[in-house]
Amino acid sequence: MHTHVLALEKLFTLTAQPRLFAWFFWVYNAGLALTVTMMVVHGTQTVSGRPTGTVVPAIAGLGHILLTIGLILLFVGLGKRVSATTKA
Repeated sequence: MHTHVLALEKLFTLTAQPRLFAWFFWVYNAGLALTVTMMVVHGTQTVSGRPTGTVVPAIAGLGHILLTIGLILLFVGLGKRVSATTKA
């Protein structure tokens, strides 16, 4: 994902809207960290033969929700920059 954002930054200057970009950055990365952590926890428990229960999938789902919100913020910011670029 990061190389794509760099390419979009180069083309459309996404950081021209610093608040929106900051929200995207932190929400997306928090979701990514949460999702990866829960994947490791779930995988470790599965390999060791212990059940994961319902908490691990619920937290992983929260991580996925944060990823989705982050992507929505990215596309909102991208849409604003594309329309600003085409008007200029």
